[in-house]
Formats: sequence, C-alpha cells, structure tokens
Amino acid sequence: MILPIFRLLPLLLIVSACAAGDPRNGTNASYPERVTEAAVSPQLPADHAPSSSADRETGRLQGALDDHLRIEAARGWPELPTGPKLEQGARNGRVEVLRRRLATSGDLATETLDSEIFDDNLAAAVRIFQARHGLLVDGIVGPETLAALNVPVAERITSIRLNLDRIAGEARDWGQRYIAVNVAAASYRLVEEGHPVLEGPAIVGKPSWPTPRFESVVTRLEFNPYWNVPPRIARLELWPKIRRDSTYLRRNNMRIINGNIRQNPGPGNPLGVVKFIFDNPYDVYLHDTNNRGLFERPKRFLSHGCVRISGAVELAKHLLRAVPNWQEQRIDATIAAGRNIRVDLERSIPLHIVYDTVWVDDAGIVQFRDDVYGLDRKPLAVTTAGSSAEPSSCGWSDH
Repeated sequence: MILPIFRLLPLLLIVSACAAGDPRNGTNASYPERVTEAAVSPQLPADHAPSSSADRETGRLQGALDDHLRIEAARGWPELPTGPKLEQGARNGRVEVLRRRLATSGDLATETLDSEIFDDNLAAAVRIFQARHGLLVDGIVGPETLAALNVPVAERITSIRLNLDRIAGEARDWGQRYIAVNVAAASYRLVEEGHPVLEGPAIVGKPSWPTPRFESVVTRLEFNPYWNVPPRIARLELWPKIRRDSTYLRRNNMRIINGNIRQNPGPGNPLGVVKFIFDNPYDVYLHDTNNRGLFERPKRFLSHGCVRISGAVELAKHLLRAVPNWQEQRIDATIAAGRNIRVDLERSIPLHIVYDTVWVDDAGIVQFRDDVYGLDRKPLAVTTAGSSAEPSSCGWSDH
C-alpha cells in the first residue's frame, strides 16, 4: 500500500500534529524505516497531541538533517544514468539502480533491491518520491523525476540547513490559531486549537511577480468581489486588447472608472466568489479563482502575487461561524445572488506567509520543493528580513 497522495501534498512546515516516527518523539527508527512505516500505516496515532511550538518544527527538520548526514556518511545515494523514461514493465540495469536510489532515501523497502523489473512496488515508491518533491505523481521516471533523483545528498543537506537558519531568523511560535501559506510549496493551511482543520493547494506568484513574505491579520472578507485591474496588468495585458477590440470591455463585464478598469462580479472574474482582506503594503490578498482546474497542476507559480486558494468558500464559512446571521445557507445564497458584500470577522485571524523549501510533514516524512524564487541562494539577512517585493498586481483595494 502506498501513502495516499493527500498525505503527501505540499503541506506546510508549520505547527502541526506530532508525526508518527518523528525523531523528536523518541523513536530509534531510521528515516527509510519511517517512510516505509508511514506508507503502510498512514494514520497518525490519536494520542499524539498537536503542538504549536516552533521548537518542534525545528526538531523535526533537525531530525531530517541527521538522517541525511547519515546517508552522506554512507556515501550517499547512487546516481541514476540518463536514458529513456522508466515505467512499469521496463526491465534493465537502470531499474536496479533506481531501486537502490529509492531504498537509500527511504522511499522503497530494502528487500526488493536485486530485481531489474519495474514492478508495482517500484512504481509506488516512485510516486511517493514524486509527491514529496512536488512533482507530477505518475509513477514514471521522466526528465523532471530523474533530475530530482540525481540531486546529490550534499545539496539536500544544504537545503535543510538553509531552512533551519531561515526558521531561526523568524518568529514561528504562532500559537493555536492561524492561517499559513507556504509559497515554496504553493499550499496553505488553517489551524484551529493547534489542529489543521482545512488545507490544500494554492496558486502563488510567478517568479517574475513573486508573492511577498509577511505577517498580517485577516479582518474581513468580501463575497462576489470586484476586480480592480492594477495599472501594470492593464498596461501590459488589457489596454492592447481593448484597442484591438471595441467589444472587449462589454464582453468581459468590465468598465472604466476614473481611468481604471474594473471587472464586475461574475463567472469571468479572476477573484472568484470570495476574497480575504488584511493590511499589507503589497496589495496582496487571498482569494478564490474562476479557474479551479489550475489547482491540479504540480507547479502552481502562476499568479501576479496574490494567493488563490482551493476551498475558499469552505474557509469563508469556517471564519464566519462566529458572526451572527451568517450561517452557511446565507453564504450560499449571497454567492448565488452575485451581490458584492463585505463582512467583518467577529474574530480576526493571524496570517503568516512563509517560504519553506524543506519541511517535515505530519507523517514524519521530509518534503523538498524547488527554490523557485531563488531565495535559498541569497544571504540569510535578505531571506529573513521580510520581503522586498514590489506591490503585487492582484488588484488595488478600494476599502
């Protein structure tokens, strides 16, 4: 049995439930043994209470560092030779090398190393590896998976150390209730009373338009929002289309107000049906989307800086539970009516937007993501001092 994919989605290195096999929980199992155990029995023990301590977060990552240092001391993992893609049914010497590579990192049980046949067990191990590296999970070793497999253990160790240093430079003891976005993983999580209650994929800024890192507090939300097109997007993308097509504004439910382009609520609005508002100097917010199919992509660095989140309506319903007269039925009716309406939260909630390229998930499995923004290559003082990003082009606010 493989670890279900939802357990291997890019969850955040943030306050979370104690992991089965967490090295800080006193187990003596090696990292490969813990990965195999998690794959066979993915459910967390019920008596493992969550912790909001930043020390636990650091402890998990330190455990991953120790595991990788042991792998390095044992001469690392083998490099898989280049060649055609490998998939189920293949039979050659590269398959045996792949088995040894995945066994070394704990993605494959060690008792099946001497076979040159790409069987079901090996395909399951490839999927586990792909999921914990943010790759397309198809069980096939193509160019991207091959490149990830052949990253030397020394580079993985460097990445772990960089993330440990980054965490040490930030205030990560966030308490028991918050929303956190991990930009590097393009994912988010809502935590209540120390437990993750909602989490899923997000769409974040493209490298040329990065999502900034900062902390704030979500104080209100807006149903059926207008999209006030930022000047940069209008200049680069919309005005050329409007000049070529006199019907563009009407067809896209847009109009010009004081020289600015605004799109009315509706199916074509890129903000979807709800956005979450918080003070920040970047004009960034969390919001729904009118193209939810993009959440299925493994690489979700697609926005102009804002964070599009899956399950946006569910998040809104959860945050409005304490607001009088905003039961689920009214929320559904408001969205269906298409009316623009803002609602102040009865209880605001902290928001943390971070950039973790390595973390350890709730099953005790180390997760790696590409350094899409290149922040791991910058001096620590730059990566921990907040973001120097320009204001985003998500849309200016008129609040």
